[in-house]
Amino acid sequence: MKIGLNPAFLFARYGNKVFFNEIIEGATIAKKLGFPSLGLEVYCDTEYDAYTPKNIRSIRDHYINLGLDSTAFIACAPRAKLASITSKVREEGKRDFKRIVDITAEMGLTDIVALVASAPPEAVTSYMETYPGAPPKSIILPSGYNWEGIWNSYIETVGECLEIAKSRGLRLALEPMPMSIVCNSDSYLRFAGEIRSKDFGILIDTAHLFFQREDLPTVIEKVKENIFGFCACDNDGVYDYHWAPGQGKIDWYRVLGALKKVSYEGYVDLEINVAEDPNFTYQHAREYLEQILKEV
Repeated sequence: MKIGLNPAFLFARYGNKVFFNEIIEGATIAKKLGFPSLGLEVYCDTEYDAYTPKNIRSIRDHYINLGLDSTAFIACAPRAKLASITSKVREEGKRDFKRIVDITAEMGLTDIVALVASAPPEAVTSYMETYPGAPPKSIILPSGYNWEGIWNSYIETVGECLEIAKSRGLRLALEPMPMSIVCNSDSYLRFAGEIRSKDFGILIDTAHLFFQREDLPTVIEKVKENIFGFCACDNDGVYDYHWAPGQGKIDWYRVLGALKKVSYEGYVDLEINVAEDPNFTYQHAREYLEQILKEV
């Protein structure tokens, strides 16, 4: 088990304007800071332009030259479209998701593409303000729609996304998000029971689940055979912040101990969305978790 970097490292440094130069520079900095991995993502629609065929080859070669790994490629941008109650919008989301799958496959740095869960955008009445791109704060289902229909539609859509991923030799992870169709470990397990595929797993975000009053070691036990990725971030259990581990109320001794108990061998990726000094914040957070790993 190693401590790596979630794409939030790039977000903390550059905001939502992460293009080719920022990826190259960010990867170089990550390696200089001693991190063994840096994940990538398409956070918003403008970032697709960073991944031209030429840039994809250059990013891949740069990672290889640095000896830097990359964990799951996160498909954040199409999340709301894929959860839409409007079929035309869902089709647009699947088109965008395929673009990300093609980027991930062509780059060849990971075999996992991760989809962030969402609520139907038509149902969202307000969003949390804990960080840019935070989950919904409240939702109201539009008249004429029921939860069962939304749930079944999302299963069908994500199932199609899984087939798109598998067609390029990739696996699909789903990251539960507060106030979303798949919002916690139990809804993930129910969802996975419908998908029924060894190529479908979970990307755990500790802040999201702790905010929803989940006991994280119990979550790890529940989904232990399905963990495709793990993002480490802290909060106070009241708001869905993504703080550095140790700054909130999560018991990291129990969390890392649980990961060791279930023989998790993947990366624990730090995800700190906002930091005045990203280099210091991320490096200090890594040292904090590495010390705990030695003790548990």
